[in-house]
Amino acid sequence: MKIICTLNLKGGCAKTTTAVSMAELLATGFKSKRGAVEPGKVLLFDNDKQGNASRLFNQYLGDTEAPAAAVLKRATFRGNTIRHTKIENLDIVPCNYFMELAELEIKADTETPQHDRYRRAFEELKNTPPFGNYDYCIIDNAPDLGMNVINALVAADEIVIPVNLDCYSLDGLEELVDQVNNVRQLNRKAHIAGVLITDYDKSDTSEAAETWLREKSGLPVFNTIIRHSKKVKDSTFYHKTPIAYCVRSGAAQGYKNFILEYMNKPHMAAEQKERG
Repeated sequence: MKIICTLNLKGGCAKTTTAVSMAELLATGFKSKRGAVEPGKVLLFDNDKQGNASRLFNQYLGDTEAPAAAVLKRATFRGNTIRHTKIENLDIVPCNYFMELAELEIKADTETPQHDRYRRAFEELKNTPPFGNYDYCIIDNAPDLGMNVINALVAADEIVIPVNLDCYSLDGLEELVDQVNNVRQLNRKAHIAGVLITDYDKSDTSEAAETWLREKSGLPVFNTIIRHSKKVKDSTFYHKTPIAYCVRSGAAQGYKNFILEYMNKPHMAAEQKERG
């Protein structure tokens, strides 16, 4: 199981949209003129107390402790923490504002390691039928570095950084990379898969920002760009991903191209061949 985090310290960068789109496309598979992706078994882990990914799949729990908080506190997926969605091959671990209480609780625990609870839970999950057969886990993180996000990074294999081409987002990248590097002292396998440009509107300013990001930031940047689409905002009102809401939209097609690019990275292609 490959664990992939979507992460940015700034809100409004399409972290959740990227996470749910990745999860759906990897679970359902698809064919396009550019290539094809075979369906896989996917676990979507909502690690943001706002619970937007949980709401999208109608799994938000408002008045009881959400499964994600339980996993953080107990370092296990045992119990009713994994829920099925209506999409075949796609399960979810929901989150809500009880995550904040869970973070306070584990910070007060001075006898048990605080940073590796998700990692221990995932290691156990891999050996627990029938849930040990996930191909991917996509973790949708909050725009901060709370204890739950640190736990996600300690468990992660790869990090995808969605970013809008505005000054605030670009200024925050250096701090984000510094924090990721700090966490890598606890998890050497974790690395940044790449920066994904989202909500792109073409202008002289955005073109200049893109050039800087690709040539001066020192970070890997995906070739694929997710263009601005009104359909993305509209889809949230119907509790649907951009793909499910309007597969012909520019954003939906962009995420398909992104998945193809991601899957064609050398290490991913080798893993796909090995599984096949």
